Amino acid sequence: MLDHYLHTTGRADELLNQHRDRLFTLIDVSPGVTPESPADQKQALAWFESEHAVLLETLRHATGFDTHIWQLAWTLAPFFEYQGHWRDWRDSQSIALDASRRLSDKLAQALSHRLLGSAFIQLRSYDHARTHLRHALDLFRDLADNTGQADAHRNLAWMLERQGLYREALPHAEQALALFRAAGNRTGQARALNAVGWLHAQLGDYAQALVCCQQALDLQHEINDRFGLAETYDSLGYAHRHLGHQKEAITCCQQAVNLYRELGYRYQEADTLVSLGDAYQAFGDSESARTAWRRALAILEQLDHPRADRVRARIQEDSAYVTPAR
Repeated sequence: MLDHYLHTTGRADELLNQHRDRLFTLIDVSPGVTPESPADQKQALAWFESEHAVLLETLRHATGFDTHIWQLAWTLAPFFEYQGHWRDWRDSQSIALDASRRLSDKLAQALSHRLLGSAFIQLRSYDHARTHLRHALDLFRDLADNTGQADAHRNLAWMLERQGLYREALPHAEQALALFRAAGNRTGQARALNAVGWLHAQLGDYAQALVCCQQALDLQHEINDRFGLAETYDSLGYAHRHLGHQKEAITCCQQAVNLYRELGYRYQEADTLVSLGDAYQAFGDSESARTAWRRALAILEQLDHPRADRVRARIQEDSAYVTPAR
């Protein structure tokens, strides 16, 4: 059973996250086990959604199968992240970290610490996030793993950015970029370039943000990293909005929304719909802004996500300023 679920999630994850760094090989499948083979991204996502609860229970009850545990949690992480199931992400990685410690497997521990730290960022538990990301960085250094170190630095940049500490975050993003380049990791380079650009935008240097993000976009088009493209279009929309470029801001945000929808990343689609609404509002189109925010709210309500309350409040606040027709 564990082999079946592990290798099916592995195949589904490969379809959904073709550019994800795979730093290890899944444990061999046992003779007689036939994992499922989703045909495309849509089927892969549908499989994750239908088996969500079963996969969590499998992790919790797989006593004595520690390699299966941490590898299964690793294959599940992007689904939990991009669908907004952050508590499930945290809980599964906590189980994985315990399993990797029992195995004394440094790489497994490093990966579990990094993913657990990332889950804590989404849950705004920054002290826990920092502790786990620092452990991950130390372990990846011991392993001389440039890609692992780069991922940890990029997550540390993200954690600091979420706290509004943009100047402290930027060196981590730049270090991630240097390490990805040293590793020859083009996907990582492009995503780190976007992170550097985003942080320049947060610091008010929108022109430099456009330069970095356009470099990221060009590379992502070359390697066909559609998730990376969505992230970068969102960053470009933000920079263009603050530079007063109405057409470019709305176009970039809409591109990001379309890509996230095609990929099935519901939370990310909602998040960027909020940005699209912000872009419309910045240029005086309140009706289109509220339409985008309502679309975001519908998704967040479907996900039963706590952010729905904030988006609902924004719609109500904006509507209060609209003068009724006479």
